[in-house]
Amino acid sequence: MRELTFRNRNLSSDVQAGALRDWLDLLFASWLFLAVLTPEDVYRTFFHALIYSLSCYVLVRERSVLDWKDPFLRAFLVFCGYMAATTWLVGDGPVEGDFQALRWGFEAALGMLAFWLWMSTVTAREALWGRVFLATALFGSLAGLLLSSTDQFAGTRLAGVGAMGHPIQGASIAIVLMAVGLFLTFQNGRKGSVPDTLLALATIVIVCHFVILSKSRAPAIALLIYLILLTILCCFRYRAILVGSLFFAVTAIILGVIHWFVGLSVLFDQLLARGASYRVDIWWSVLAYPPESLLLGNGAGLDFKFTEASRLYLEPKGLVIFHPHNIWLGAFSETGLIGVVMQAGLVILPMWSTLRGPLAVISKLHLLGILGLFLMLTFTDEHTLLMSLHPIWILGWIPLLFVWTVSRRQRGDASFGDFASAGGER
Repeated sequence: MRELTFRNRNLSSDVQAGALRDWLDLLFASWLFLAVLTPEDVYRTFFHALIYSLSCYVLVRERSVLDWKDPFLRAFLVFCGYMAATTWLVGDGPVEGDFQALRWGFEAALGMLAFWLWMSTVTAREALWGRVFLATALFGSLAGLLLSSTDQFAGTRLAGVGAMGHPIQGASIAIVLMAVGLFLTFQNGRKGSVPDTLLALATIVIVCHFVILSKSRAPAIALLIYLILLTILCCFRYRAILVGSLFFAVTAIILGVIHWFVGLSVLFDQLLARGASYRVDIWWSVLAYPPESLLLGNGAGLDFKFTEASRLYLEPKGLVIFHPHNIWLGAFSETGLIGVVMQAGLVILPMWSTLRGPLAVISKLHLLGILGLFLMLTFTDEHTLLMSLHPIWILGWIPLLFVWTVSRRQRGDASFGDFASAGGER
């Protein structure tokens, strides 16, 4: 009788864990679409009200689902605590900024816990989430294209909606979502169904148009490098002649459409006309006028406009800059060399885990390519991983955590508990 009761309790626990997992899947899938199709207030409110609430409930109700010994999770949470604490030790800006940094550290920590739970379900339901990521990239990019007139294509930089509302961030988000979706759909040589293949091709074509018309050079270069890598990997996995022909056909279609609406020569002139967009001046200002403390930085609560880099170097040049436009210099400015090392650890951990894992070489190279997208897309924009809900959560957190989770699951040394395994592949 006791044994029967114990089994019934275990069955009930599995059913509850599976239901919670289904709800988390539904909420995150909905949030992704809201993030690329609705204003900021909508997708932020959705995340704060529903995903935060469900994640907290899961952490309290199903305590075994979270592996507190997970190195990546630990490193991120320690980084959050370090940022929130050290901002009070350095910097002479308004106290409100320190309180904001403290709140951002807490929100980032809780947000990462939610992402960690979510990503464990993503890697357990690869086919489903491959479609979700591809569809999100497709519809987010398509919305940006459809909401812009043909006159805007030639005269302004294209942007999407919501989290994709900025040309650089929008292009970066589309690329990351597409890359993750492609990996999940065709991982380990899996031949996707005809609908999946058509969805992948449509996403690639639409995302390429969106990124090119955003006239964001770093994302465009990152996209080109990624697609070349993807094509080479596919040549080893599938028929090389077919893959090569498809690559050149898609490239011809994209260039032809761009030339029809804008003109390749016009687009090239527009890209060159912006020069370096003051990036060299911004980066040099941080290096020439380093933070108050080389080890601790200026503090995350000190607005960049109050730093010596801005006051003594950029402002005399007439430049009003809001952040260092480089995630490594941003970490150095806010959290010092210690913060840079912590942030580097968040990149090295998934990279090392991938290299040591049992995945096929092609899959490893694809994962490293996704990790490379993070490095390229944050080299000329963004400045921190630790802040309140922001596009960096999509274009930065997802590639880092996705690569880490996939590599750990394949190695079999990640403990995701009943929450990740309930319900099986769907």
